[in-house]
Amino acid sequence: MAPAGSKNHGQVTEISILQLDSLQLAHPDAILLDVRSDEEWAAGHLSGASYVSFDWDHRKDPLSGIPWERPVFVYCEAGGRSGVVTEELRLIGHPHIIDLIGGIEQWVESKKPLAFDEPVPLAQRAD
Repeated sequence: MAPAGSKNHGQVTEISILQLDSLQLAHPDAILLDVRSDEEWAAGHLSGASYVSFDWDHRKDPLSGIPWERPVFVYCEAGGRSGVVTEELRLIGHPHIIDLIGGIEQWVESKKPLAFDEPVPLAQRAD
């Protein structure tokens, strides 16, 4: 059952980015994935995030290697690119994907903190 205020699209669930804290408590092993540009990442991101550039040439292999046993929470600036990436993850068969709608724009508008550290490395799947 999808949380209140969310829309279930097969294997992708859309949830407001403002529910991130409760999502992370429920799924402490989840991968938080930023899919914006290099410049946007450098301007601030969510604490504990991994990073894959939206540029297809740089995201195809990392997306394919994301461990399937861990949920993936995907965000971008406002929601468009995260929707594309969550669909790509769904098409390659990832079983637990959450699109954090509203993106970092909504996060900042709600006066939530940004981080400026290095991205958390993506653990690669063992096939």
